[in-house]
This record gives sequence, structure tokens and C-alpha cells, in this order.
Amino acid sequence: MMLGQRSTPPSGPRVVIVDADRRVQQSLADLLSVNGGVTVVGRAGDVRTALEEVERTRPDVLLVDPRLPDVEAGRALIAGVRRAWPSLQIVLTGWGPSATDGDLAGDLAPSVSKDASPESFTAAILEACGCQ
Repeated sequence: MMLGQRSTPPSGPRVVIVDADRRVQQSLADLLSVNGGVTVVGRAGDVRTALEEVERTRPDVLLVDPRLPDVEAGRALIAGVRRAWPSLQIVLTGWGPSATDGDLAGDLAPSVSKDASPESFTAAILEACGCQ
């Protein structure tokens, strides 16, 4: 940074994307950055990396596909996050109703299907953190 310049703080809630498919991670990050309103601060493809990213970046919202690499791993991630960071909001994502079923993690914040509009992703994240 040059002398006299200020760094601009990120706008909106800070988000970590957790999905086993790196292409989906990148697509969601691109979609959220283009749509605006949220800042993607990290991405992860497995439970361990997700926990490390949450610890490192301290996001407001975790956008997670709970099938990491299976639903049990997703449940373990969600349970671990809820214990360690109880104020961190979670939004589930997936390809169908079973993937975003609230049964996976109890009474979660919103869920959104991966085939939803870009605005739906942003709205779900903003709703989860109470930013609407």
C-alpha cells in the first residue's frame, strides 16, 4: 500500500464457502463477488480445511454443502462449528431438497439450492446474519 492510501474494508458479511468440489467453490465465490453484498474470505473442500479457514478468517457466515465427502462429515463439521463458534451463522447449500434439509443440522439459518439465482445466495447469507 502506498503512503496516504487507506485500505477499504470489505463490504457486507464475511463468508467461507465449504464444498467438496473446487469448481463449485470457485463458481460460488465468483457469483457472490459479482452479485455484491458479501465478501468471500475463504474456501474449503473438507472438514479439516473448513475448520482451519474459520479459525483463520473469522467469517460471519459459513456457506456449506453438508455432503463432505458424505452427510456424516457435514454433520460433524456443523456440530464442531456450533460448539467452537456459536455466533457463526450457517447456510446449507446443495442440489436438491434432501441436501438442504434442515434435519441435517437442526434449526439452521436459511438454505439455498445450488441452482438458485445469484440473488438467492446473497439473500440467504444476509438473512442468516441478520443483515437484511
